[in-house]
Amino acid sequence: MSVAAIAIVEVETGVDPMPAFEAIWSRGGRVLPVLKSLPAAARAALEVRIRAMQADDAPGVVLSTSGSSGEPRLIDLSLDAMRASAALGARVIPFGAGDIWHASLAPAHIGGVMILMRARFLGGAVRFATQPRTWQDLEGCTHVSLVAAQLARLLEDRARVPSSLKAVMLGGGPSARALHDLAIERGVPLYSTYGLTETCSQVATGRRAVGDAETLAGPPIPGVSIAIDPASGEITVDGPVLARGEFIAREDDGALVPLERPLRTRDAGFFDDRGRLHIVGRLDAMFISGGKNIHPEVIERALCELPCVRAACVVGVPDAKWGMRPIAFVDLRTQTGRFVREIISETLERHLVPDAVYALPPDELAATKPSRARLAARLAAGQLFNEV
Repeated sequence: MSVAAIAIVEVETGVDPMPAFEAIWSRGGRVLPVLKSLPAAARAALEVRIRAMQADDAPGVVLSTSGSSGEPRLIDLSLDAMRASAALGARVIPFGAGDIWHASLAPAHIGGVMILMRARFLGGAVRFATQPRTWQDLEGCTHVSLVAAQLARLLEDRARVPSSLKAVMLGGGPSARALHDLAIERGVPLYSTYGLTETCSQVATGRRAVGDAETLAGPPIPGVSIAIDPASGEITVDGPVLARGEFIAREDDGALVPLERPLRTRDAGFFDDRGRLHIVGRLDAMFISGGKNIHPEVIERALCELPCVRAACVVGVPDAKWGMRPIAFVDLRTQTGRFVREIISETLERHLVPDAVYALPPDELAATKPSRARLAARLAAGQLFNEV
């Protein structure tokens, strides 16, 4: 495979990358979108990886995802899988001619890429603009994809929710029931969604109602098979939406390794009595502290229930006495006059109370979703953060 068959394309939120994508696909090549703000060293590392890749020419998208380890993984997605994802997802959330999806997520990640693919395959349009910070920014749009922090920021705007909105898809990790309920009470047509890069985004989606559990993702979308491993509780997925495979990281090899089917997601979950999928947390994010299992997502949801917290990210760090202990990072909506750790200790079990709560650094705030791996690495390197 020639180096030219995989092309890096710089992307950013609010700018249409499709002309560049289409030009590469017309030559049978793959697109590897990277954020324009990606540090030079990280881009250089990707270029090294590309030179070692070995695969047949086939149009598609290669996405870099760090997962939980922080080591970049390169997932190879075919146009057919993305077409299947768009078509099957539209059976739950219709989208087509006359509809407009706000490009609220950067197209360097699967959520942002699939906004483009839905328009390409289903006939709707995409509005390329800055990330929405007020409801006015979404006026005239019918669909938008958001992570919890984006939704929380929009709800701080007391203006009317645009009547044009048909669906607000909420993904990107744990979020609080209080956030969901407030959105619904304000008239937001809110859908929970669950998926991975390897599954071309959503594999479970459902309309939320007031009082639904914060873990709810929704029923499997039609045409996708989801099961729970009875021994581990791990979610497995199969269907036409799965990626072709993953380019292995070793520079001296670079082969495309097909995904095993069904895909083991490394997420723990369960089905409720209505057949709806619930997400407990990442199996590889869980750690043991003093003999007790800790899922960071449990702490993150509790933090996000606090009126002062817009978003949260919890990591486990080594501890001489307990083995591992949680440290939390938060994006504060308002100052409290009290330390967040003091407030959260009133609701969480003692072993779940973070040993420290710090402000999310600006670069993580700018990301679509904070990275546990990056934050853990910065703590291990001795970086100092502001306690809140």
